[in-house]
Amino acid sequence: MNDLFSFINDVLDDFDNNITDAVFCYLQCNRELMTRYFALIRQYENGKQVINSRLAQAIANRYGLRNANRRNDMPNSMLIDSFSELEEI
Repeated sequence: MNDLFSFINDVLDDFDNNITDAVFCYLQCNRELMTRYFALIRQYENGKQVINSRLAQAIANRYGLRNANRRNDMPNSMLIDSFSELEEI
């Protein structure tokens, strides 16, 4: 049973670390959200940076996570160049 709990914790910890990338992957696969995303980018100066940064902060706040002081420079999402990994508070 310990192996099961250890496995579950490892999966969820890894997901926490990469949740920002997962959300952006979800966003790029959703046509309606992508339309809204691009519309918002056009509304703001430095739109992509502003929208991505605010969305990343909202993800951490929503799920009670904090910056793990690790940067991932190889995201799966094409919408971001890199992201800060997150961890439980």
